[in-house]
Amino acid sequence: MEEIFKTIAPYSQDQISNTLVWLESSNEFIKGVQYFYPNWNRKLIIKKLQSCKTCADFQVTFIEMIIKNSINDTMDSFKIIGLDDIDATNSLFISNHRDIFLDSALLQNHLYDIGKPFTEISLGDNLMVTDTMKAVAKLNNMFTVFRGGKRMEQMKNSINLSKYIRHSIVNKKVSSWIAQGNGRTKDGNDITATGLIKMLLLSSDKDVKKSLNELNIVVSTISFEYEPCAFEKANELSLIDKDGNYDKEEFENINSLIKGIKEYKGKVKLVFEKLNSDNIIFLNNRKKDVENIVSEIDRVVYKNYQLWKTNYMAYDLLHNDFKYQQYYNREDIVKFKKYLKKSENEDVYYRLLKMYANPIYNKNKTISE
Repeated sequence: MEEIFKTIAPYSQDQISNTLVWLESSNEFIKGVQYFYPNWNRKLIIKKLQSCKTCADFQVTFIEMIIKNSINDTMDSFKIIGLDDIDATNSLFISNHRDIFLDSALLQNHLYDIGKPFTEISLGDNLMVTDTMKAVAKLNNMFTVFRGGKRMEQMKNSINLSKYIRHSIVNKKVSSWIAQGNGRTKDGNDITATGLIKMLLLSSDKDVKKSLNELNIVVSTISFEYEPCAFEKANELSLIDKDGNYDKEEFENINSLIKGIKEYKGKVKLVFEKLNSDNIIFLNNRKKDVENIVSEIDRVVYKNYQLWKTNYMAYDLLHNDFKYQQYYNREDIVKFKKYLKKSENEDVYYRLLKMYANPIYNKNKTISE
């Protein structure tokens, strides 16, 4: 492995073997596993660790059933569309990002079910808050996205990340998953970060279209009827607006990850569509080309986003209107209002309505264009 990739890439085989042994003595890991599998005692967990030889073994042994339980226990339905028509062996999945864990995990679960290899997954270094969390992340085939640092360090990290992703897809022939922006969408308005596209293009000296096509981009769109961690997201945005900043507690992201797995989500849909570069106008101007790539990815996300009753009800409540009343009934609106009552204050309440209504505005953009 090239030196510049050592801090980014998932574990090598030697690191996998050493980490699996190290986890046997990690009380934090044992307790974490028992939270999801309360019937597993320490002896059984160690036995299962010893049976693992690869990242895929670890994912199948410890993670897959967590995902399946989340689908069975917290979703009324789960549909996945479009993946059967896509070669998932060496693609870059760019996804709208609504949940820390499930957005990528639901893809891994389906790949496992249909007998295809797992993808590598991007994870911000801010989530690797303990040695155990880092070990579990890397054993889940995750590569590290370094955030923070001074400008020169950020630029160096972006170049290295870009090179690693392209190397994985072009040379290693493995797929990768990455979010369309820096962190989860908290206001329901899915937007591809221009910085993401700029980063991806840093690792190629070919023209922009050829560089883009080489990555085999697949746009992944996830739609939750009930947004994971909705109240926490709305509260965070409210405090940022009020105080100018929001300081997360040390393990807040981990708590959000667990809530995302455990909370009720209603109906969930995941749609995949290969990015067609022929739909993008390339002007031989890097800034304009990046903007046009972003616009096309956003268009595909908005087109494939599934609107639910919650979206329609939020829009009508926000506008004091009945424009979309054909999509819900009295019982639905009573249930939704009861859900909204958990808001801490009026500002959080209205931010929740906007969070659910924003996908309608975005969907309408694609219809009018």
